[in-house]
Amino acid sequence: MKRLFSRVVTKLFHPWLVIFDVEHAFSTRRYDLDWLRILAFISLIFYHSGMVYSLNWSFHYKSAYLTELVEYVMLIFSPWRMALIWFISGVALRYLVPKYSLRHFVVTRTVKILLPLLVGVWLVVPVQLYAQMSQEVGLKITFSDFIVQFVDLSSPIFKDYQAGIWPHVDVNHLWYLRSLWQFTLLLLVLLPFLHSRRLSRLFSPVFEQSRCVLFLCLICPIWLLKFYSESEYFRYGLGFVFLLYGYMLARQSSLFQCLKHHWQSLLLVFIAGYLLILIGYVQIWKNPEAEQWQIEVLNLVYVTQGLIGVSLMLALAGRFLNHNHRFLPILNKAVFPFYILHQSVVIALAFWITPWQLGAALEALVIIGGTFAVCTALFSVIYRFDALRPLFGVSVKHQYTYAQRCWGYGIGCVIISPLALILIL
Repeated sequence: MKRLFSRVVTKLFHPWLVIFDVEHAFSTRRYDLDWLRILAFISLIFYHSGMVYSLNWSFHYKSAYLTELVEYVMLIFSPWRMALIWFISGVALRYLVPKYSLRHFVVTRTVKILLPLLVGVWLVVPVQLYAQMSQEVGLKITFSDFIVQFVDLSSPIFKDYQAGIWPHVDVNHLWYLRSLWQFTLLLLVLLPFLHSRRLSRLFSPVFEQSRCVLFLCLICPIWLLKFYSESEYFRYGLGFVFLLYGYMLARQSSLFQCLKHHWQSLLLVFIAGYLLILIGYVQIWKNPEAEQWQIEVLNLVYVTQGLIGVSLMLALAGRFLNHNHRFLPILNKAVFPFYILHQSVVIALAFWITPWQLGAALEALVIIGGTFAVCTALFSVIYRFDALRPLFGVSVKHQYTYAQRCWGYGIGCVIISPLALILIL
């Protein structure tokens, strides 16, 4: 009976099993994408610090020194910053899949993503809500008293802040981790199709066409998504599209070589796109009398700039960053902890120093510099202890027996199971 059950399961999952744990896994390290991933997540510190000062864009906490100028600078990054992270995530998954069995992949990715998310929403994100409520509704309790109320899901002080995974327990900037896990599961379902010969025969001629044809093939799904999805859900759909692009294009070395070769042309197109968006932002998006067709056209320019921006960043990384460095391994390990911690540190520092009235420039320098310093200090503590590493997405340092690893992943699965069920259902 046991043998029959094993045969049925093997036959049922055969389309997936042949994709995982293969002999010819990728052996060449993509240092350019390592650097690009690091720089992309580091840029979030500057971007979210800028959100503290933006006049027209909502954020959890605002400085007294608000200006539109910071929005003009942030428009350089906003069309493509998350698209790039999703693309790199897709490439990373393409590199990971052949190295694991199906079961090992599902378990390890689930624990590595959802355990830091669970820690983040309960231990890292609350300071953002405390600062937000203090500014918006004049909350007059200490942070320690706030935490006591925060763990009480029925606390009346959060009656106007009920959005989240649980009542008033929201992901905030950690939505990327939530979506990454959900997208990974969806990608798993699609893997037999993505690796099918039929799809390969369909797309092979596309890569033999001109660069313009390839660009149109990549941008058309994004345009359709923009036309037919509500703005609330567009960023999630766009994230999955770019994750798919990263997964499907990871092995197209000729494409990356082409991008690298034409980085100067891409830069000129990118600058032109930014100027169009900047003019459109002032003349159309901020103009209440703008025509609907003007808004739609500008939206298409904006999402097109996202693909251009990702292409340019890949080109620049391939041209200037495709080399190893002795600090690269430690910086790679620091990405997840910095990502999890940075926005809460930014908001905590802004909340703390706002009463000092330092002036816009000095205050911003303190927030940005302080965020790097605090995140570095916390990462140095996390990095030292294997008990803390998995809580922030860092692989353990010491070698453990197979039984110990199984126990660790088993405990992790039990801890994150309520969160996993909520995210699935």
